[in-house]
Amino acid sequence: MRPSRMPKRFWSSESHGSFAGWLAEHHPRSREAWVKLFRQTFRFTGGEIVNEFLMSIGYLPGAHISTCPVYPVIMARHPAWSR
Repeated sequence: MRPSRMPKRFWSSESHGSFAGWLAEHHPRSREAWVKLFRQTFRFTGGEIVNEFLMSIGYLPGAHISTCPVYPVIMARHPAWSR
């Protein structure tokens, strides 16, 4: 890996089990705290990238509004942000 693409602070599957384990270890956090953590850990992670990624995997709310027909389906799966 080229140095410019390497993480700023290394994390490994040995210490966290997986990337999902790393995320779970740091949950819950505010959007601002997540952005700060990602910027400390990885390169090229701005606020929008972090926000959209965490919304897409259920760690931050905002992917659907409560009046959206899909919202009850999402809530039935108990996303991380709702716990």
